[in-house]
Amino acid sequence: MKQRLQDDLKAAMKNRDERRTMTLRGVLAEISRIEKDVCREANETEIAQVLKRERARREEALEFARKANRADLIELNETDARVLDAYIPAGLSAAEMKAAIDEQMAAGTIQMGPLMKALREKFGARLDGKMASELVKEALTRATR
Repeated sequence: MKQRLQDDLKAAMKNRDERRTMTLRGVLAEISRIEKDVCREANETEIAQVLKRERARREEALEFARKANRADLIELNETDARVLDAYIPAGLSAAEMKAAIDEQMAAGTIQMGPLMKALREKFGARLDGKMASELVKEALTRATR
């Protein structure tokens, strides 16, 4: 993944695509920071987390830009978000997640923390934590009735 990001950065620089270049440089800088902290190459999960975090930052900035009616910032953040979306691994569907939750509950896991941990271990970077949390709460509520 990191190599793909680096190759795409080179292509964006050659094509003089400033937005794409800036976005990819930011992501690669974050990845380098992580590698410096842990003294090893970042793995796919860590890179996916960086991409998701950067995407969330763009979404938050987009929300503020919309509230302020700043068309220039809206366009800028939407462009950045589209660039990042191309690299973020496909997420899980709600049905897949519900099936995994039901499987864990059938195995005897009936607490929020252990269920979330099992989902993170099983799906890694593909897991949408917010959706998983909501579905786990729903499932636990159904189980206690």
